[in-house]
Amino acid sequence: MKSSLEKIRKTLKVIDLIEDKFKIKPNNDVEDPLLYCGVADSNILQELAVEIEKYFSKPYKPAGEGAFFKNFFDRFMREVGGARKDQTLYRLDIDDITCMYCAFWPWGTNPVKTSIRIGLVCFGADEREKYEKELQGEF
Repeated sequence: MKSSLEKIRKTLKVIDLIEDKFKIKPNNDVEDPLLYCGVADSNILQELAVEIEKYFSKPYKPAGEGAFFKNFFDRFMREVGGARKDQTLYRLDIDDITCMYCAFWPWGTNPVKTSIRIGLVCFGADEREKYEKELQGEF
């Protein structure tokens, strides 16, 4: 778990970067301790994607690509709630049962805004509890 925590903390540095460089503000209404959510103007997404890819690599599900079958059959996609065609989803494997993601979720009601989500997916309940304790306040 120690090496996994180091990898997670290294990746979480992207939050400081996007807040400082792109002036993205966190949404303090998010109650999940393993999820960061901020709001960005949609016109910066291309530039923001360049920075995100330095941490997460190329998108797991790029915007413009459908994800119908992935949404049903891919466990990771189900864990993050699936993805629409206009959404971008990045994935970073931490270990065999844990991964991080970054998602660009454009607002349907206000397409000039996009939610930026950075979260941790644990495929085991015990791991999630351990990470919640170890990473308290870091997302």
